[in-house]
Amino acid sequence: MPVANAFLKKEDLEKEEFFYSLEVGFCEKCKMVQLIEFVPYDKYIVPDENKKTHYLFFASTSKYMERHFAEFAKEIEERFLSKNSKVLEIGSNDGIMLKAFKKNKVLGVEPSSNVAEVARKLGVETIIEFFTKDLANKIITEKGKFKAILSANVTLNIHDLHEVLEASKILLEEDGVFVTEDPYIIDILSKNAYDQIYDEHVYYFSLTSLQNLFEMHGMEIFDAKRQPTHGGSMRVYACKKGRYEKTYAVKELFDLEKEKRLDKIATYEKFAREVEESKIKLIKLLKKLKEENKKIVGYAAASKGTIVLNYCNIGKGILDYISDSTPEKQGLFNPGKHIPIVSPEKFKDDNADYALLGAWNHAEEIMNKETEFLKRGGKFIVHLPTPKILENGRDLI
Repeated sequence: MPVANAFLKKEDLEKEEFFYSLEVGFCEKCKMVQLIEFVPYDKYIVPDENKKTHYLFFASTSKYMERHFAEFAKEIEERFLSKNSKVLEIGSNDGIMLKAFKKNKVLGVEPSSNVAEVARKLGVETIIEFFTKDLANKIITEKGKFKAILSANVTLNIHDLHEVLEASKILLEEDGVFVTEDPYIIDILSKNAYDQIYDEHVYYFSLTSLQNLFEMHGMEIFDAKRQPTHGGSMRVYACKKGRYEKTYAVKELFDLEKEKRLDKIATYEKFAREVEESKIKLIKLLKKLKEENKKIVGYAAASKGTIVLNYCNIGKGILDYISDSTPEKQGLFNPGKHIPIVSPEKFKDDNADYALLGAWNHAEEIMNKETEFLKRGGKFIVHLPTPKILENGRDLI
């Protein structure tokens, strides 16, 4: 598999492309689902000619995510913080969440300089480094301890989870909270969302596997809430042992995980079979449409789309192009299949019959935006939980 966000310039198309073995493992001891081969960070957080690190995902391009992170910040403020409490976010991207804190001192840690600089322009203090114990010791000397350490769709990307927790323990106040929100394994399994599995997403969390991890560091989960973001996520609240009373909600979720047999390898073997069946059905559907001379394009050059296109071997013979609203991606080619990425203006002026949705987790926002495409008879295709054409643009999952 190619790196999901390693988009290519035209002059790079003839060069050798980096590929890795995308295999998933299950640890029967700690119950963690994870990649077998970890892709080095420098394969997707890429330095430019000025040695500045670049990342091609800007969280603030989604209005839905902006509202979501504002709600996230509000909940943390109201539930755990007092005026001038300090908040640190690991992987703060372009400041989308930290800018929503109005009464507290915030600090972002973000290794990609291009998105971090956007945050800085918004007035969000941001350190351009990876989050490590060495950095934590430096921060505590200069800033002191923090009441809340947050992470959103980032903890699952970090190779050394033990370092993250040790660094967090250094910086957390005694009654501080560590809150992480990541794609939830139950949603991945139930929706057959195999496109959540790619190079950056090293781990696929359950509460059971996270609790085993936290216990190794004298911490525990005291609350958890399912979220609709990224096709189904879990917001997990952890603290130093005994600092907060466990909620009834988190007990219910642990029971659900037992019911779903997340601690058994057979559960994941069944998922593997369903993924293979989905692949076969999607290829069959797209080939049938092409035989009918239908014009098919891609919509959203997302990481998820990279996985689907490469796993299902969907290339330029099927998709004419991929429409994407991120200016930094336009004019490039998608990883592996080298399909050109164009601006939404081309999609609007075109007469495509079908659009394969590469960011189904933003489907509602996309449908509201693409009413003209739907009015003229255009239809979206999704690959999950089983491949299908959305007859009215709304009947997703």
